Amino acid sequence: MVGNLFNKALAFFTIPIFTRLLTTSEYGIAQTYLSWVSILTLIVGLSLGNSIRTAYVDFHDDIEGYMSSIFGLSLLSFLVSSALIIAGMFIFGNIDIILVICCLIQSYFQFVATAMTTKYMMKVDYIRKTLLLALPNLTIQVIAIFTIMNMHDGDKKYFGYIIPYAAVYMVVGIYFVISSFIRGKKPLNKLYWKYALTYSLPLIFHGLSLVLLSSSDRIMITNLYNSSEAGVYSLIYNLSMVAMAVTASLEAVWVPWFTRKLMTGEKSTINKNITKYLEIALVLMLCLMFVAPEIVKIMATKQYYSGIYMIPPLVFASYEMYMYTVYVNVEYYYKSTKYIAFNTIVAAITNIVLNFIFVPLYGGMAACFTTVISYMVSFLMHSKHSRKLDRELFPLKQFAVPTLIFIIAIIIAYLLMEFWIVRWIIAIVGFIFYAAYALLTKRFSNFLK
Repeated sequence: MVGNLFNKALAFFTIPIFTRLLTTSEYGIAQTYLSWVSILTLIVGLSLGNSIRTAYVDFHDDIEGYMSSIFGLSLLSFLVSSALIIAGMFIFGNIDIILVICCLIQSYFQFVATAMTTKYMMKVDYIRKTLLLALPNLTIQVIAIFTIMNMHDGDKKYFGYIIPYAAVYMVVGIYFVISSFIRGKKPLNKLYWKYALTYSLPLIFHGLSLVLLSSSDRIMITNLYNSSEAGVYSLIYNLSMVAMAVTASLEAVWVPWFTRKLMTGEKSTINKNITKYLEIALVLMLCLMFVAPEIVKIMATKQYYSGIYMIPPLVFASYEMYMYTVYVNVEYYYKSTKYIAFNTIVAAITNIVLNFIFVPLYGGMAACFTTVISYMVSFLMHSKHSRKLDRELFPLKQFAVPTLIFIIAIIIAYLLMEFWIVRWIIAIVGFIFYAAYALLTKRFSNFLK
């Protein structure tokens, strides 16, 4: 939790610094670059890191050998992809070669770092996982600020932002690849390669669809409505996802616990704990929803104030994301990755179609509710398929109560939008009562044990 919150806070509080050090054009190039990194990471790494979760079960006694194997395969993919992309750039485009090389380097070594955090998660080695999350990011931000401040007017200052990312991840990634090859000694294991590719290739489409699902709203608002509305939507979207820092931490604890319990057949224990797992996120996100309008007013100028009405549906969308990952974890365990990809693709297409219809009419508010609908489609599809894989896990009724509570809370939030004192009292008093109830009843004394 510390690592996730640190990373989110660092990203959130450095935004005002970089928007002042860079021009809007330079900042736009830097953010576009990071978007391309998120896409290329999936391609050059072949999404192999996602296979570590099941490999930790199937090859537990040789997980180091498995890690060296996927790093060997991904390194081959990286070299081939890089050669093709650079060759294509010379043939079809005039993009800055330094940008392309930085993007490729960062994409591969960011994949390596992410794969290592997954391994540490499954080993329940949270000290190393937290350090790997926090230290590179902190180093990057410090170097980037120092570099840009020492550049002259007329320089391409976005390189001062981009190069530290590529350089730091390259140093970290090279260390982990070499050490993995030394410990595992199986960079060319065909059995592990076949296992990893069978599991991971469909997840490339899943990952690309997730990127499309989270990014298409802003692109379509800009093109179908106006860029100002897209800016407001982007700020509110990022704020609404703040709670995901905590839920990501919960999932990092849940996944290895869930895997161990499912291996030993303790499904009733899993079903008892899922209620508490959903409950923690519900309380946190409801509190965020009630206090977020004032956070927007503190963090942004008046031009963004219209976005406070976008907060409730977008916070609810983040809770839907949290809920559907419960079923996705079942699909991961049973290696049903093709359906994970298919369901995400359907949700992304649903979002694009609905945006195309309603965004020209209602702007950012339409995008908020199309996001809610798209994630609900994803939740229902994942739950249906997960129930086919294992009917004993996670009855839908366990999700009905928190969903209903959230919808009622959204209605209350809209009714009290102009009465901030009442909203804050509800959030603070509600959280205190819940915390007292949890402590007095020892509700979480046996949680995830």
